[in-house]
This record gives sequence, C-alpha cells and structure tokens, in this order.
Amino acid sequence: MYKKLSCFFFFIILTITFSYAKAPTTLSLQEAILLAIRTNPSVQQSHLNDVLQKFNLWIQEWQFYPHYAFQATATSEQSYSAQPSVSLLTPIGTQLTVTSTNTQNGGHFTPQLSLEILQPLMRGFGKAIVESALENARDSEIISRLAIEGTLRTTVTAVINAYLDMVMAEKNIIIDEKALTRAQDSVVQTKLFIQAGHKAGNELVTVQANVATAQTQLENDKNNLTQARYALLTAIGVDPNADIIFSPLDLDNLIKKYHLTTLENAKKLILENDIQYQTDQITLNGSTSRSLLLAEDNTRWQLNFTTNVATGNDSVSNLFNSENQSQSVGLTLQIPIDDQIAKQAVLSAKIALKEARIALTQEKWAKETNAINGWHTAMSADRALQFAEDAEKLQERTYQISYQKYLHGLIDSLELQSAQVQLIQAQQILLNAQIGYIKSLVNMDLLIGNTLRTWDIGVRQ
Repeated sequence: MYKKLSCFFFFIILTITFSYAKAPTTLSLQEAILLAIRTNPSVQQSHLNDVLQKFNLWIQEWQFYPHYAFQATATSEQSYSAQPSVSLLTPIGTQLTVTSTNTQNGGHFTPQLSLEILQPLMRGFGKAIVESALENARDSEIISRLAIEGTLRTTVTAVINAYLDMVMAEKNIIIDEKALTRAQDSVVQTKLFIQAGHKAGNELVTVQANVATAQTQLENDKNNLTQARYALLTAIGVDPNADIIFSPLDLDNLIKKYHLTTLENAKKLILENDIQYQTDQITLNGSTSRSLLLAEDNTRWQLNFTTNVATGNDSVSNLFNSENQSQSVGLTLQIPIDDQIAKQAVLSAKIALKEARIALTQEKWAKETNAINGWHTAMSADRALQFAEDAEKLQERTYQISYQKYLHGLIDSLELQSAQVQLIQAQQILLNAQIGYIKSLVNMDLLIGNTLRTWDIGVRQ
C-alpha cells in the first residue's frame, strides 16, 4: 500500500512539475521506468486493446443472457399492435423464444402468447460447439493481458538500455576530456623542452595534432550524448522538448540488482514466462483446435427438434384456456451430399493444427536457444569485464611510466602519443565491457521474464 501511495504522489508531483515548473526535472533510472510504464504510447495502446478485448468477452457472455425486444405498429385504420418478446440461447444450443402479440383492431383486442423451442440434435449441439466463440474471447482476453505484460517488459528494458547508452556517452566525454587535458599538458611540456633546447621544434606538431584529435573526438562525444538523451526520452514516451535532467547512474549498484540463474533454470523459465510462447500455446489449444472442431461439426447431418405452443384468441381470459391452445412438434433433417467445401474446411483446419504444433516445437527450440545464447553471453561479458578492468589498470601504469620517460627525454612525443591512445582505448574497452555486461544481464532478465519483478512493477488488471 505504501509503495502504491508513493508512486501515486510521485506522478502527481511529476505532472505538476512538467506543467508549471521552470526548473528542469531530475529523473533517476527508477523514476524514468515508472514514468515510462505510464506514458509510453505502446503501453497505453496495449491497455486500450485490453479494454476492447474485455468488451468483446462481455459481448460473447451476453449472447447467453435473456434478450428482450419490443415491436409496435399503428395504422390509420385504428389498428394497433404491440409485440414484446424474450429469447434465450443455452450453452447446449437450445433456443427459446417467448412472444406476446397484442393486437387491437377497432374495439376488438386480441392477445396471443407463444413459446418456441429449437434444439439442434446433431450439428450445432453441445457446449464445446455453442460456446466456441465465448472460449475464443476468453483466450483473447488472457492474451491481451499477457500482451500488456510483454509490452511492459520490453518498455522497461528499452528504458534501461537507453539510459545505459546515455551513461556510456557521458562517460566517454569524461574519458576524452581527460585525454584532451593530457594532450594539452604534453603541448605545454613540449614547448618548454623546445625552449630549453632538449627537443626538436617539429615534435610540437605531433602533440598539437594529438590535441586537435582529442578535441574532434570530444565534439563527437557531445553529439552522441545529445542523441542518446533524445533516444531515452523516446523510450520513456515523453515530449522531446521536456526539460529533464537524468541522474548519474552507479553501475556497480545496478549490477548488484541482477542475479544470473543457472543455465538449466534459464531454459525452464524462458518457456514458462515468454509471452509469445504462452500466446502460441493458448492459440494452439484454443482457437486453432476449436476451428477443427467447428469444421468437423459442419460436416454432420443437421437434425433440429422444434416445438411451438401458442395460446390466446379474443380476450385475456382465453390466454390460459386449454381450448384456445395450439401445439406443434417437429423434426427437421438436412443431409449434406458431397459437400466439398465442408471437407476442404476440415482438411484446412487439420493442416493448420499440425502446422501450429510444428511451429510451436520450433519456437520451443528457438526459445531455449535464446536462453542458452543469452546465458553464455552474460558469462562471457562477465569475464570480459574482469579482463578489461585488469587491462585498464595496467595501461594506466604504462602511460604514467611513458610520461615520466618523456619528461626525462627518454622517448619522443610519438611514443607518448601511442601510450595515450592505448590508454584511451583501454578506458573505452572497460566502459564498453561494463555497459555490455549490464546489458547482457538486462537481456537475460527479459528472456526469463523476470524484468517486472526485478523492478517491483505489477501488471494492472
């Protein structure tokens, strides 16, 4: 309850801030995710589709409720007629209709009451046949709820990945700003060496070129950050002109939020939680199987039992007078002869069912393969991160040693520049390894269907 109230007040404050505040709004990753599950257009569309599916389900349930109708006519010859009726369809296909016909012609009033019952005995008989559309609607409503969950998972994952891209762009700027500072320090030091006669004048060109390269790279980094920021706003689903500042992200704490499961458990979870696989299972066992059932039902003989009871003549008192009652009972038999269209429908339904089973098996293998690949990618990314951390530390020491050698005239500016380039590359590789490892964990969380639990997000029913 506390979390729900906290989220509620957070969105109220956020809405007021967007509407009236002149100062920029600051969002953390958690807040960006919470905002996205409310404002992202894909999430909103999935909720709207769910509303439609719920109404469609209600319509199918309504088919088995009593239906009321009223018809009235009047003519210039002072003739009036009112005909209320009620009808009901039962789950086994029985159709009951009660009609009251009340006619007044001049001063003569003629009431009549009739009951008609129609019961299919072969084609169209049985709960499975009669309620097939209702069961399809129930399946569609379940699928729409699954679609909401799937959309939420992908939206949250997209926001996290976009946030990580923005963080990587920010950290690239920091790396290249430090590289520019080192390059500028090298220019100052080289000028001092030249003035003291310890270096040739042409070495200044090399270190100045290094400064120009660092400045170019820094400008590219700033442009990448701008684009990453707009991509994050798009992932959240807010106006690109919104004045939002995103909080720094602690990558180590984010890594601790995820826990990599075993490979066997990952293969099990992906089959249990994958939205598309669940949807295809429901469709196979639901509408696809029912289509075959309906197609086979349409090849049967049609035998309908009908009965009709009518009473009434010239007064209300005669409505319940047995002398004014009429009854009829009948059977109607219709035998299809060489109905090739019905046979074609059965064959098509059988093939569609077999194809769906084959496709589901292929999908099962594909999902398990995705789990295997995702798991190995995460494990590999973990090892790559450890290697990158070691390489970055060693390269930092190598650069410091090279810089000291440069200060003592033991190496020239080209060798110093090479050491700096290698340090920048090591720092960028480490950053890419950090982001890559986190993204592999995020992707694995999406594959096994754990995204919403990781971020404590519930699916609104």
